Amino acid sequence: MPSLIQKALDWVPMRDFAAAHVGFTGRFNRATRRLDREGGPAILAAQAHFHFGEQLVIPVATKRLTTRLRDNISDRGQLRWIGTHFLDGSNWSRVVEPLDKSSSHAEIVELVETRQDFRAGARYQAYAERIRGGATVKRNRIALDTIDKLDNFFEYYLALIADIEKNGIVPHSDLGLRGQTGRRHRWTRTFWQDLAERDIGVAIGADGTLIRHTNGKHRMAAALTLGIEHIPVEIRLVHAGWLMRRSERLGLSPADALVATLEQARATGWPAP
Repeated sequence: MPSLIQKALDWVPMRDFAAAHVGFTGRFNRATRRLDREGGPAILAAQAHFHFGEQLVIPVATKRLTTRLRDNISDRGQLRWIGTHFLDGSNWSRVVEPLDKSSSHAEIVELVETRQDFRAGARYQAYAERIRGGATVKRNRIALDTIDKLDNFFEYYLALIADIEKNGIVPHSDLGLRGQTGRRHRWTRTFWQDLAERDIGVAIGADGTLIRHTNGKHRMAAALTLGIEHIPVEIRLVHAGWLMRRSERLGLSPADALVATLEQARATGWPAP
C-alpha cells in the first residue's frame, strides 16, 4: 500500500512542476516554431501554468469575448481534447462557435432574466419535465434526478449571479476554494472541481482573438449578461501561428514575446500593440 506521502506526491503534478523549471524556455521556443510549421499540440498546460504563473492573468473588456472553443478538435483524423496542451498549431475554424451555443451560457442568461421565478424559465421546465419522466439530467458533472436537486442547482447559480452582480468577477487568487458562492449548495460542485477551479480561461486564436476556453463558462455568461465591463481571464491556450508573428514583430523569442505581450495587455488592454 502506498504511503500518504506517496499518494500526495502522485496527486501533485511533480513532474510538470519540475518540467516547468528545468529547460522549459528552450522547449517552449522550439515547440512554437515547430507547431507553426507542422501544426498539432505541444507543451502541457500544467507546465505552462507552473512556469508563467500569474503572468497569464490579464484584465480584458468583457465584450471582447463572444466565442468559445469546443472541447474536442479533429487533428489528423483523430479526436482529441483541446485542453491538455498550452500551445496548438491546428486549424480551429471548426471548433470556434458563439458563446450562446453553450447550454451553460443559456442557463445563466435565463436565470438573470427570471431570478427567483426560475421555475418559469423554459430551460428549467424542460429539465423538470425530463426528470418527472424518469430521466436523469447531467449538468456540471452532477446527476440531477429529483426536482429538489434541480432547484438547488439553479439556486447555486442564482447565488453566483448575485455575488458577481455585487462584486464583479473576483480574481481567483483572491478567493481560494470559497469561490463566489461561499458554502451554499455545495453539493452542486465536487471538491475536485473547486480544487481545480481557476480564473476564466481563454485561448489566443491565430488572429489574436480571445476565445473562452475551459474554466469559467458560468462566470463568463453572468458577466456578459449583467453587463460587467472588465473581467480577469487566464491565458490557457495559445495558437503557435499568432505567437510566431508576435515573436517576429517584437524581435524576441516566443516565450519572451508572450510575456511581453501579456505585460503590455495588463497596462493598456487587449490587444496589445
